[in-house]
Amino acid sequence: MKKGVSTLILTLAVLAGQAQTKFFEGTWKEAFAEAKKQDKYLFIDCYTDWCGWCKVADKKTFPDKKVGVVLNTYFISVKVDMEQGEGVSLAQKYRVTGFPSYLMFAPDGTFAKKMFGYIENPEEFAAEVKKSLDDTDRPSYPSKLMDKTAFPEFYTKAFYDKDSKEKREKPEPEVVNKWLSNQKDLFSEEAWSVMCRFPLSEDNSEKFLSSIKSYVKLYGKVEVMDVVGNIASQKLDVAIESKDQNDLEMTLAFVDKHMSEDKEDTKAYFRLRFFKETENWLGYAKTAQVLIDKRGLKNDINGVNNYSWTIYENATDEKVLSMAIGWMSDVVKLDPQYMYLDTYAALFFKAGKYDEALTWADKAISVGKDNDEDVEETKGLRDKIQAAKEGK
Repeated sequence: MKKGVSTLILTLAVLAGQAQTKFFEGTWKEAFAEAKKQDKYLFIDCYTDWCGWCKVADKKTFPDKKVGVVLNTYFISVKVDMEQGEGVSLAQKYRVTGFPSYLMFAPDGTFAKKMFGYIENPEEFAAEVKKSLDDTDRPSYPSKLMDKTAFPEFYTKAFYDKDSKEKREKPEPEVVNKWLSNQKDLFSEEAWSVMCRFPLSEDNSEKFLSSIKSYVKLYGKVEVMDVVGNIASQKLDVAIESKDQNDLEMTLAFVDKHMSEDKEDTKAYFRLRFFKETENWLGYAKTAQVLIDKRGLKNDINGVNNYSWTIYENATDEKVLSMAIGWMSDVVKLDPQYMYLDTYAALFFKAGKYDEALTWADKAISVGKDNDEDVEETKGLRDKIQAAKEGK
């Protein structure tokens, strides 16, 4: 009986160990050599030591059984600090600038897939990783993992290297676009990496936009649409600087023409930013209302809180404040947590409704204390509300 229990415990322990993702101990080049030897794909966990979500993935994603089965079965997995040693050159070659990111390669070094950002659901993460094994819709990519690339100095200096004494430098737009204009091959890895990393001139933007299909074939739709988004953001910056509604409409027309997916959300967020930067708070509130109606308040509670707090900090128009109070009334009914109660109280204060403001400030403080949160700012708000009420 005891022997049977011991055997069961040992078996469970072994299975639990197999569920954990096994990471190769060594450099990514050594991991690639091992992957090639075993005819497996290479999975690179691109991290930095300051990346909070990387640490969350270490605790929640890689210990998951479904993730472990996929990675241990089909891949040799290795962790690489993208800001140190050979990780820096890897970050430059594959344009890894956000973390966590993940790179996947076929056994011969052919690029297979890049993923960016923390995915909360481990099963979804495992499914996305496994898609890299399918080469039917894979970017053709000009080179393989071990191939050398000769990036311009201004490009490499834009990446942080912990081992270097030099600080990261951001090149002037004129330097970038002059270099691009002198390139005979704008489809090379070097040219594409520069286009992805820095703002493009009107001329270079047009060259890129006229060849989008070719870029998609080489580098994949995700990266190409990131560049399209960057160009759209540049146009929005022009509209904000001019404070001209016509420039905004031209930017939105660009989005309509070149961004087929999620273009309505993109246009709404562009309107939000335009109205915020030009301090048109009624336009901001009306645009936020459109987003709330489309997405459903309960599906974007934190976003609604952010819209409302922006209005509290900036707006004075009674109609705008009333709209935000209405949103937060629904929010605190759905999720009466400290942060949202605090926003609700602040909006009543800004609207001059001091009795309501005191009531909700007290509720925020009570809920915050119950959850061991720092409520000093709300206490300060309450003092302001009380002083304003007494000074009426």
